[in-house]
Amino acid sequence: MRPKDLADRVLELRKARGWTQAELGEEVEYSTSAISKAERYREGDGMTSVRRKIVEALTGKEVRGPFYLEVTPE
Repeated sequence: MRPKDLADRVLELRKARGWTQAELGEEVEYSTSAISKAERYREGDGMTSVRRKIVEALTGKEVRGPFYLEVTPE
């Protein structure tokens, strides 16, 4: 995955659960504005680590760089 793909994955995972941004924020302990930024990719926005943490929390898989692959923990 590329960094943009992480943003798309956050949005995809939230919508698959039928959650609002506020509900996702509650689940992963981020503000609604942080969730909004995590779902909208902008080059150099500094949100990559937030996106990784959200994807990891929702999938139970570790996201490893530099290609941000979802890996089941050993």
